[in-house]
Amino acid sequence: MADQGFNGTTVNWGGLVGDLVSVDFSDSAEGVDITSSTDPNHIYVAGINDPECTIEVVGGFSTAAVGTSNTLTVTWNDTTTTDTFTAVLLEISSSGSVDDKISTTLTFKPSA
Repeated sequence: MADQGFNGTTVNWGGLVGDLVSVDFSDSAEGVDITSSTDPNHIYVAGINDPECTIEVVGGFSTAAVGTSNTLTVTWNDTTTTDTFTAVLLEISSSGSVDDKISTTLTFKPSA
């Protein structure tokens, strides 16, 4: 099956809706140094996973509040991949320029 691309990908966070421009979902872990005094090189193991989701939507969002938690679901257009976790909204950043759209970037991380 051919790659269907990004169009049709959806993000849901407590009913937050907007015209989705982009999604960046990453899962990383900090390296934990476990080097002993006799090791010739530093030795690392992966720390705790640290997923983050950043979305960009068209328009501004006055209804979303930093510090608010809800279930975040990213359903990619291939419909086989869905990323879901309880997420807290950590950052809202809106921007615009002359003769261009206003866009808002929202950054989410896991929440208890």
